[in-house]
Amino acid sequence: MRKKLILIATDICLIAILYFAAFVLRFEFKGALEYALFIYTSLPIMVVVTIGVFIRMGMYSAVWRYASVDSLVMIVKAVTISVLISVVLIFFFQTYRMPRSIFIIYWLLFLMGMGCVRFSTRIYRYYFVLTKRGGSRILIYGAGSAGQMIAKEMRYDFSLGYTPVCFVDDDPKKIGRNIHSLPIYSGTLDLNRLIEINSIEEVLIAIPSTSGEKLRKIIEGCKTSEVRFKTLPSLSDIVDGNVGVNQIREIEIDDLLKRAPKDLDKSRIKEFIANKSVLITGAGGSIGSELSRQVVQCNPLVAILVDNNEYGLYRIDSELNGSNNKIEFHAILENVIKSIKIEDHLKRVNTDIVFHSAAYKHVSLVEINPCEAIINNVLGTIKAAKLADKYKVKKFVLISTDKAVRPTSVMGATKRVCELFIQNFNSISNTDFVAVRFGNVLDSSGSVVPKFKQQIKSGGPVTVTHPEITRYFMLIPEAVQLVMQAGSLGEGGEIFILDMGEPVNIESMAKDMIKMMGFRLEEVKIEYSGLKPGEKLYEELLIDDSEKNTKYESITIAGVTKVNWEEFESDVDELIHFAYEEDVDAAIRVLKRLVPEYNPQNKAYQSILTKQ
Repeated sequence: MRKKLILIATDICLIAILYFAAFVLRFEFKGALEYALFIYTSLPIMVVVTIGVFIRMGMYSAVWRYASVDSLVMIVKAVTISVLISVVLIFFFQTYRMPRSIFIIYWLLFLMGMGCVRFSTRIYRYYFVLTKRGGSRILIYGAGSAGQMIAKEMRYDFSLGYTPVCFVDDDPKKIGRNIHSLPIYSGTLDLNRLIEINSIEEVLIAIPSTSGEKLRKIIEGCKTSEVRFKTLPSLSDIVDGNVGVNQIREIEIDDLLKRAPKDLDKSRIKEFIANKSVLITGAGGSIGSELSRQVVQCNPLVAILVDNNEYGLYRIDSELNGSNNKIEFHAILENVIKSIKIEDHLKRVNTDIVFHSAAYKHVSLVEINPCEAIINNVLGTIKAAKLADKYKVKKFVLISTDKAVRPTSVMGATKRVCELFIQNFNSISNTDFVAVRFGNVLDSSGSVVPKFKQQIKSGGPVTVTHPEITRYFMLIPEAVQLVMQAGSLGEGGEIFILDMGEPVNIESMAKDMIKMMGFRLEEVKIEYSGLKPGEKLYEELLIDDSEKNTKYESITIAGVTKVNWEEFESDVDELIHFAYEEDVDAAIRVLKRLVPEYNPQNKAYQSILTKQ
């Protein structure tokens, strides 16, 4: 309130001074004194009208330190309206004959005076920021709308702790120009040299939704510089289209590896799910929870979430249930190998689609607990599949893994048994059974990424199993979207393979993370721990070269493997029997019989197979 009163008092003084100045300019000083009585009697009208108009138009509620073009327009409107009303009233109440040019001169003077007063705070702050501000010196890569908004906010609010120095952009039309007095350099320049010359401390990549490949190129271009990298959220995460400094975040390894599926068919996915009853096993896990979110976005009638992890199930059920009142939710806390509650729901709810995500997937843990994995993975899948068949579920989608291809681990071998089961069971069932096979997903439980982050924060060492080890990686949302799309394509018996891009060298990933987190490679050591039992250097997605294309480039189909169904069922029963008996030797032998290409790297299991 005090600031408003000061501003009103300033405006009153300015009105009086400039009103008299208009007469001086028109008649010179001596001539102006002859109109002293007119000035004295008309001035109160000018003051009352002007202050009233200014209050009405918000001139005293605006924050002038952020004055912009809109603010200038408001000043012109307020000054013009106040002068016009004042002139009408003055000529209505006064009998003096006055040259109308007086009020034109006054309008010009008052317009300039108001502009100077109102923009003085902005001008002062601009000068102060340029000459006295501190904060991290930042290079903004991307001179588009997002980069411009960020630069403006940084430049005029020194409390944010950033000093924008320059832009870098790939658009040749912008090179050599300035935005907010910041020069724009070409993206083809040596970024390391540019960073060194301008003493840059941080690089902000202000290109929302840019590809992971582009991010990698930018970071690679700064490889000899000790700078931190930051970015903005994707366009889909910016709800109102505006970006601000509070949205800036550290670049994650996810950003470098993200890929937008080239041919994601969202309309097909929505049609596949909409108004259907969908059951998801493993709904509390990394894949299952994201699958639940994506399914709910497609507006199913019923969503049945199954998991034996109480907290995981509670978390996803609480997240989705409260904001989707039109969907009927059921949360089933149960292991799929029991399936008592699951069957009860299938009896009561006509279910259209089952996504079977529940599985033990951590290779090293499964390797030392093979019988538990066989029971959970194989028996769990068989029970879920047979229930789907019994209650006439239209489609059953198995979430598989690239580790099922020429498996070297118990986990991979059990998932291959699951693939073989549903692929061959499909021929004797009215339900369409399909599997979707893909590699590792980033930030899933057990992923190397969280482990690397923690090791880097602790100063190292970062443990990599082998310098040549590679893995396929995909972001969880991307994988889930393609799983749903593949499921919509399935006619029964297919094993769909998702395009995982190029395999990623784990050591290179670790080095990228060290650099992105602001450390030098010399500061955080990388140590090699050796391959764990069951691990292989390279993952594969195809067992042989047989492959069939779909209408989508991101999804292909593996060849069909036919088995003697009676023998296969008998072997599976035997496998599960030995697993319940905790007879590891016998279970491993049967697993090898079911999956001939299973070649364990675990020496203990190798010795079991050599004895038979």
